[in-house]
Amino acid sequence: MSHIHVPDGIIPLSWGAGGYVVSLLIMILIIRSMDAAEARQRIPATAMAAAIMIIGMSVPLFVVPVHLSLAVLTGILVGPKMGFLAVFVVNLILASFGHGGITIVGLNTLLIGSEVLVGSVVFKGLKQHLSVRKGAFGATMAGVALSMVLMVLLVGSTAGFSEVLPHHHHGEHDELPAVTLTETQENEPHGHSHQHGSFHEELERIRYFTFTGWAAVGTIFLAGLMLEAAGTSLIVGYFQRVKPQLIDR
Repeated sequence: MSHIHVPDGIIPLSWGAGGYVVSLLIMILIIRSMDAAEARQRIPATAMAAAIMIIGMSVPLFVVPVHLSLAVLTGILVGPKMGFLAVFVVNLILASFGHGGITIVGLNTLLIGSEVLVGSVVFKGLKQHLSVRKGAFGATMAGVALSMVLMVLLVGSTAGFSEVLPHHHHGEHDELPAVTLTETQENEPHGHSHQHGSFHEELERIRYFTFTGWAAVGTIFLAGLMLEAAGTSLIVGYFQRVKPQLIDR
């Protein structure tokens, strides 16, 4: 949910380059700190988690105009270190297919990587006192909420807060008659394609069922957050039954 979807040219290139530099430095530190035998052992699980993330980020939810990220699930299954590496690979693959700009892969990696880290740490703490499924639910709520706040602050401060609002891009969400989102002018250049009006004008054009404006935006993100947490909880519960060693690392 905290994945930045804006195309190249919206967020300044300096921010994108900085995101790449910081992400690469973190990955170098991760690789140097890892035991080679442990890394080889976790590669299959990491590949599986990355594949799950790609599916989650590629398939829209047919209830709300957002998609799952399943990043906290990755942190639970393979830990924050391998999870961060998986997030970079997933973002690079998605960007190559036009799902977010290639220049913001580093920023997306930092955002979703923070979700992996927080979710993994919170889950370890919660599972000592709660069931695995409840721990996964709470960890997902914490991780996604933090990454969404960071995403709003980042995009809002660099590209304008109207870019944070759910937008309707290239026919996306046409299957949701209850959702009316601001539309992107496809024939305009990137530099002007998102300049529909002020933030408040953009906000007032958003409709979700009977909600409008802030109520619609809040309902969309809250529903997406709950679905992400519920989905992660169900998947973690399934793995706990069929392969508990993945959860009990």
